[in-house]
Amino acid sequence: MSRITKSPEDFLLFNSNLEVALRILVLLSQDSSNTYDLDRLVIFDYFIIHANDIDSGQTNLHPSLPLRGSEIIIKRKLISEGLDLLVSRGLIEILYEDSGVYYQSNSLTKMFVELLKSDYFMILKKISIWVAERYRSIETSELNSIVNKNIQQWGGEFEFESLVRGNYE
Repeated sequence: MSRITKSPEDFLLFNSNLEVALRILVLLSQDSSNTYDLDRLVIFDYFIIHANDIDSGQTNLHPSLPLRGSEIIIKRKLISEGLDLLVSRGLIEILYEDSGVYYQSNSLTKMFVELLKSDYFMILKKISIWVAERYRSIETSELNSIVNKNIQQWGGEFEFESLVRGNYE
């Protein structure tokens, strides 16, 4: 009889759909009256992780990395998978409208999020409130304009450093 073992890769949390799902859950819990489509959630997730990119007075949730602007493109699939996970567990609602598919918190959202007490989640909650309050009333097209205008700069501060160090391959 062979024994099935799992490798460390089978237990990834960082950059997983679970990690993204928890951030989206916290965001939706802070803004229970609004619904968000996938496009808006992708942008808001970036704003939460790298808040200092859009407002120098804010603290980033995660460290600034080179070429981080590409995260907006890369994380779309992960966020979609995270949303599917949240819907499948009944932690958020999915709404089908003529204008698209939207996601919204429900009664379980806030109850679940209130159980998250680590320092990381306290910072995440604070930044999520800031993002929701500052950007919820801005049209998605305007948010896309903000992203398109700045995406080359986000993480671009590392380009000069790599040239100085000789890491330009």
